[in-house]
Amino acid sequence: MEKNFKEINYLLFRLIMGLNMLIHGAVRIFGDYDAFIKKMQGLFATSPLPSFITTFAAHLISPLELFFGLLLVLGLFTRITITVLLFNMMMLISGVCLLQKWDLAGLQMSYALYLFFLGHFIDFNRFSLDNLRRN
Repeated sequence: MEKNFKEINYLLFRLIMGLNMLIHGAVRIFGDYDAFIKKMQGLFATSPLPSFITTFAAHLISPLELFFGLLLVLGLFTRITITVLLFNMMMLISGVCLLQKWDLAGLQMSYALYLFFLGHFIDFNRFSLDNLRRN
């Protein structure tokens, strides 16, 4: 009974983060994606980063969140998905730290911590496509 609860708890935990990432990416891509890119370019205009890096990163963030958020919801390639999303968070945290936006860095650290726990407790990932593929 206890293990079943932990597996259901992990499923819900994974779904929450997956939906968060999926919706983050979707509303930007299927909304006003150009406005998001321009906002990011403007935000980093005074940073030490070259504009081509900022533009590349801005174009990368939303598709990563959409695609890997969907994989997280499905529980497919969960280990790789968590790793990619952690690298995405590292990129985002690096950017906001360069801008000295410590409140955003703290918020993004909570996402990184959430992803860490998903990875740490991955043995409870029973209700997933990964588990179906293994069996």
